[in-house]
Amino acid sequence: MTPTARLSEIYFAKRDVLLRYLTRLCGDEASAEDVLQDLYLRLMRGGIEGEIEEPLAFLFRMANNLWLNRRRTLTRRDAREEAWQALNPQMTGEADAAPDAEAVVGGRQALRAVLNDIDALPPRTRDIFRMHKLEGLSQTEVARRLEISISSVEKHLSSALKHLLALNRSRRLN
Repeated sequence: MTPTARLSEIYFAKRDVLLRYLTRLCGDEASAEDVLQDLYLRLMRGGIEGEIEEPLAFLFRMANNLWLNRRRTLTRRDAREEAWQALNPQMTGEADAAPDAEAVVGGRQALRAVLNDIDALPPRTRDIFRMHKLEGLSQTEVARRLEISISSVEKHLSSALKHLLALNRSRRLN
């Protein structure tokens, strides 16, 4: 009798024992049945050479290894899924959740503070900043509209950003 035929014979004789063992490992009978099916398919593929001194122990070891492989695969899949959901909350429906009232009030206060800071800029700098950052015009378009050089637009934007960053830093320190 070949080693594969011998293992298949023992597999069918001890299938219930293997199923109970795997059910305990997997936590449910359906998963245990899946692992047991994988074990049977491995046996049917053959390729087992040589004399096996303890065929039942060999089957238990194969079943345990198949269960471990399955568990690793599921753990990796779950980790990938969690990472994907963390990076793409809009795909999970979390993005549709309304923020709490405190977050809304805080956001409105922060927006109001930023708009007040922009209004406090010198008029020409404020206009350039609004056109570029809020209206989305390119620096070239701003320069063309105001009939000034691109270099002048860049200087005004730099000045505005420095001013706004300084105000933001001082606010955080207070």
